Amino acid sequence: MEMTFRQYAHNALFRPGPNIGLNACVGDNGGPYDFGSYGEGFFQAAFQIVDAIKRGEWTLDLLVYPAVFDFRHGIELYLKHFTILANRLQQSGATMQQGHDILRNWDVLKALFAQINNSYFDSTEIGIVQDILEDIVSVDATGQVFRYPEGNRGEQHLEDIAIINVEILEAGMRIVFELFEKWDSGLIGLLEDRQLSTSSI
Repeated sequence: MEMTFRQYAHNALFRPGPNIGLNACVGDNGGPYDFGSYGEGFFQAAFQIVDAIKRGEWTLDLLVYPAVFDFRHGIELYLKHFTILANRLQQSGATMQQGHDILRNWDVLKALFAQINNSYFDSTEIGIVQDILEDIVSVDATGQVFRYPEGNRGEQHLEDIAIINVEILEAGMRIVFELFEKWDSGLIGLLEDRQLSTSSI
């Protein structure tokens, strides 16, 4: 569907369109979606961007920014999601931390995984994710570096990094995403098992 500036009407962007296959269901219409669903969406968007780069469909030097931003934001959302689920399982009182500090929520989540003590949450795999998260935070601690070209005081971002290979980035993010999907299934499965055992009493 093409629209010219002369055809545009106020409040016309967020509405159903004639091609029903392109109408996204949002809010309570199919939802509400949780942090995990949002996280999956950002990961998949980033993978699509990398695929477009590999096909040469747009400028690599521009698309790298939304790709890394989406991966980082997807990680942030998943960690918050897991913290909510793990706390529900453990009833520990641990809470998801607001803001964009990945490692704060990661530290809370690791402690919850240790309390759960289940084979779903393998220490080697946790260590791999830890290394990748530390790599991300070393470059973008606040979630701003790939979102804006400069910081709040006008300092240029990424002055110390000249090259980012998106194929290497993608490989690391695939590892994280697959482990996140495994942990999501594990936490949901454990919660369902507990619900079944409680309801059968």
